[in-house]
Amino acid sequence: MIPLTNGDYPQAMRFLVGNRLPKFSEEQSKLIKQSFDFIGLNYYTTNYVSNVTYLRNDSRTSVQTDSLAKLSSKN
Repeated sequence: MIPLTNGDYPQAMRFLVGNRLPKFSEEQSKLIKQSFDFIGLNYYTTNYVSNVTYLRNDSRTSVQTDSLAKLSSKN
């Protein structure tokens, strides 16, 4: 996304990728800089789900507890 906002790759990316990273000409840099109307990002994650048959009396009900499922990132 940085090339679309700044017209060039971030320094860290240039350092890691080195000569394999294509270079933008000055004209290309001007063309891509701020050339977007919308940027959408998808984030994916893994959750493990286990059944919760009841809520404890001290549990607060919320969107998180409505499904009667316990979500965790570890098995």
